[in-house]
Amino acid sequence: MRHLSLDPPDSLNVQPICDLNHQLRQRFGFTEFRHGQREAIEAVLAGRDVLAVMPTGRGKSLCFQLPATLMQGVTLVISPLIALMKDQVDGLRARGIAASAFHSGLSEHERDRVIQDLRLGRIRLLYLAPERVQHERFIRLLRSLWVSRLVVDEAHCISHWGHDFRPDYLRLNDLRRELGSPPCLALTATATKKVQDDICEKLRLNEPLRVVTGFRRPNLRFSVRPCGSNAEKLAALEALLSDAVSGSMLIYCATRKHVEQVAAHLSRDSVLSRLTPDASRRAVGFYHAGLADDVRAKVHEQFLSGQISILVATNAFGMGIDKPDVRLVVHYDVPGSVEAYYQEAGRAGRDGAPARCVLLFQHRDVSTQEYFIQQSPGGHATALRDLLRQMVAYASVEICRQLALLDYFGDVEETALGPCGQCDRCVADPDSRETDHDLLAAARSVLQAVARFHGRFGATKIVEVLHGSLSKSVLGLGLHTTPSFGQLKFLTRPAIGRVIRCLTASGHLRIEGLEFPLLELTDKGARVLEGSVPLLWGPDSEEPSAQRNQPRSAAQLTSRPDPDLFERLRRLRTELAHEEGVAPFLIFHDKTLRHIAGLRPSSVVALQEIPGIGPAKLERYGRKVLEVVNGSE
Repeated sequence: MRHLSLDPPDSLNVQPICDLNHQLRQRFGFTEFRHGQREAIEAVLAGRDVLAVMPTGRGKSLCFQLPATLMQGVTLVISPLIALMKDQVDGLRARGIAASAFHSGLSEHERDRVIQDLRLGRIRLLYLAPERVQHERFIRLLRSLWVSRLVVDEAHCISHWGHDFRPDYLRLNDLRRELGSPPCLALTATATKKVQDDICEKLRLNEPLRVVTGFRRPNLRFSVRPCGSNAEKLAALEALLSDAVSGSMLIYCATRKHVEQVAAHLSRDSVLSRLTPDASRRAVGFYHAGLADDVRAKVHEQFLSGQISILVATNAFGMGIDKPDVRLVVHYDVPGSVEAYYQEAGRAGRDGAPARCVLLFQHRDVSTQEYFIQQSPGGHATALRDLLRQMVAYASVEICRQLALLDYFGDVEETALGPCGQCDRCVADPDSRETDHDLLAAARSVLQAVARFHGRFGATKIVEVLHGSLSKSVLGLGLHTTPSFGQLKFLTRPAIGRVIRCLTASGHLRIEGLEFPLLELTDKGARVLEGSVPLLWGPDSEEPSAQRNQPRSAAQLTSRPDPDLFERLRRLRTELAHEEGVAPFLIFHDKTLRHIAGLRPSSVVALQEIPGIGPAKLERYGRKVLEVVNGSE
């Protein structure tokens, strides 16, 4: 650990490693470390460079927040979003940890106060936007301090091979050099081996410890719903929202236009009335980079506080957002890469409770991402197109969705554990064995047509041939002379299109190509035509008939929570959050409230045994919590 203007003290005042569990409990209210956290923290305290790749919700922030409470000097945290900085600073201050952020959203008075606190040594953690490293005056201030650790959050942004490259991140190695090359901790939720190597090279990490924890998210149920039109997407979205009985919901769109269109549709009284139960309590908001800073900040706060329960957004929203109760994440448009999809979908179920991640896949949406690629800086188009191709391939994989994601990220250990048992590929609805003989025959006709043309045509041409179209292209190619011509003339074109989408969703067909997508028969489809296996398919096959194989949350392992007490505790939390001007989950997570509602602690001693309640929160909120538990509000 180095310091330019002051000699570091003989002792860094780092508590012995054996005290880490004590510090975890005292400062953060947790009883044990999650996988990979302790290893990363010990390396940070030992002064090593570290690269930590931990999926969303696995506690990356603790890897630098806990060491900052044990080390002298300032831990400098580079973070790309003001909203993310605010969340983390509010959470740290609630735990009695000195933290501040310096960004463009502060008033001049607030900036002066941060600078004064830095000079007086009152700040342990300082959050900074990557753009700030361009300001020489501020860099001079940092050089006058002892920066004991540089933390680069969302480190994939430094890589051209990552899904969210940001040029400002390339200046961070220069910043590190300016500060005397303090040890560096790079953090990201999603990074392939190639991106990890690029991060280490760009930041000049010196023999870094790499902590890569498992990418499996056992509480998430992944599925893909093929759609033929925007109307079909909206209908599917309404059905998904109606099934989500609690918590918050995130809907990601590729463009600002789609964000506003989808939000406007969901905000209609006629639509809200169909979103049951208790649609009257649901509020819809939208978020994208085209909104004014104060509007975005307000929407962000309303979503975190629960005033907005359905948020429609572009990928400008969500990086590092720590909201635990998101029960549903829907991608209305196909994202540009598997990394982007996994990170955004991973915002569901951060509390460990079951949640759903659904991609509404319409192949023509790929053209939107292709447009973005064409606007990208020179030299990156090929890499971005490869990422998009892999995302499209994910939409039509035949294997377990989680296994496909684990394979993409090279997670061999988690892959060895086998299929998730709950995604749309793993779970077949008992009703998905088609009994309508006409529809069954139609499905076979589609499979035969695709097999006959050997992947030469896309879905539109297959529909034309089966419907018996006499268009110039059909006649010109001589397709009217094939056995498939007019076989399904008794069906409408949209109906034939739905059959194709169902067969694609069930893995009997796959789509190949981006600019000119073509239909191909899979091995599964070929076996059906051979007669070696029955046809199992259906548009809703991703819906399991029962909630089997769902992991039990920590709260379920205690006594069953009293629902009335849980609601009273939620009301108390809302009041406390309003008084302190922070998001409710920064007071207590739902998981903590469920523990309290299940165990009904009657004393301070019993309350401090609840996970998520450390000494600071016990002192600040304990008396009021016990009043609610004991029946007096």
